[in-house]
Amino acid sequence: MNTELLYELYEITEKNDAPDLATVGMPMLREKHPEITHEEAKEIREFTGRHGQELAAAFPDKEAFEAAVEAGIQADKEAAEQAEQEHE
Repeated sequence: MNTELLYELYEITEKNDAPDLATVGMPMLREKHPEITHEEAKEIREFTGRHGQELAAAFPDKEAFEAAVEAGIQADKEAAEQAEQEHE
């Protein structure tokens, strides 16, 4: 997960007083960064869907935001491992 792009998504959404990260903020971010693929955009939307409250609480403190992203990545990893164990 690209922490810089996630942070920029929150910045651009706030700066433009956009009502929603996924449907309004993400298109603005993709306009600024056309190199973001459809798959990357989907991953970002899904990540913010799972961890949005923690990310929003940490924003705009960059260090806290980075820590929230890392915590979200770790939580996703643990959830994937647990799901894999349950299917064995």
